[in-house]
Amino acid sequence: MRGAPGLRWLAFALGTMVALLHTTQAQAQNPAPDAVAAAASAPAVATEPTVNTLKRRGTILIGHREAALPFSFVVDGRPHGYAIDLCLRLVEGLRRRLDLPTLQVRFVQLQTAERLPAVISGRVDLECGNTTANAERRKSVSFTTPTFIAGAGVLVRADVAGAKRTGALLRELRGRRIVVASGTTGEKILRRANEALYGLEPLIVKDNAEAFAALESNRADAWITDDVLLAAYRAQAKDPSRYLLLDKRHTIEPLALMHRKNDPVFERAVDAEVAALFRAGQVEQLYQRWFQQPIPPRDVNLDLPPSRLLREIFRMPMKMQHEVDIIVL
Repeated sequence: MRGAPGLRWLAFALGTMVALLHTTQAQAQNPAPDAVAAAASAPAVATEPTVNTLKRRGTILIGHREAALPFSFVVDGRPHGYAIDLCLRLVEGLRRRLDLPTLQVRFVQLQTAERLPAVISGRVDLECGNTTANAERRKSVSFTTPTFIAGAGVLVRADVAGAKRTGALLRELRGRRIVVASGTTGEKILRRANEALYGLEPLIVKDNAEAFAALESNRADAWITDDVLLAAYRAQAKDPSRYLLLDKRHTIEPLALMHRKNDPVFERAVDAEVAALFRAGQVEQLYQRWFQQPIPPRDVNLDLPPSRLLREIFRMPMKMQHEVDIIVL
């Protein structure tokens, strides 16, 4: 059957995610002292159903980020990006579905630490940025079907022997110097690869800027970190053609739009409209617009094709619940 291999791969990935969830149940039943303290200082919770609030207020509040290109970023005082466009199309559908033709949009800029409290308290009705939908966050908020699958990738200098094609694998870089920033997922992947006898030479640096500088100056042959970050650095390099982003992703991190938990009427409406965007091909079109074409005002092109899992979600959208820390060699 056409597409069967992709569906089998997707089923395997989702099965792995579900299995990982089971390992966290005991921790959830016996929270650590830090979790208890965090609960005691939890933000106020909005009690009025969101749909009622929208009708009363006549405005939907959309949380966004200032500098999370290409998901949500500000140019000339106005938010732009992939997640922003998704949310604006979602609001168009909600106007029809909820019979709120005059519903207005008001943007609320949020810092990283403000995102969950803003959603929980009702300061925003939708958060439209680059938030990972992991199991811990699902305890206090709800997420849509993933609109992006982030993952740790490998950026290689194009002149490195054995890596002159995007389909090359990390194990083909035996003996090569691989740079990673200290404390990142990339460092974990590099350590795991060498435990599997890949024979890679680690170069540990303090941050991403230093990591790319090492690659640029030929002190490193490859760099491991989040694929969007790799694509952004490559796109802004003096000569982007010097670098190849390998196809393989070594982690699975779904990003999604976020809204209040335990608000079934609003959640059903949001899920129905997001599903309609997927069915109409609009999510995939927006992906191509923001990840595979020049982004104004500097016309940076991330040139980042959708991952295999994201392509499956474009074809068969579904909500996910899993932990993030999945490393695949």
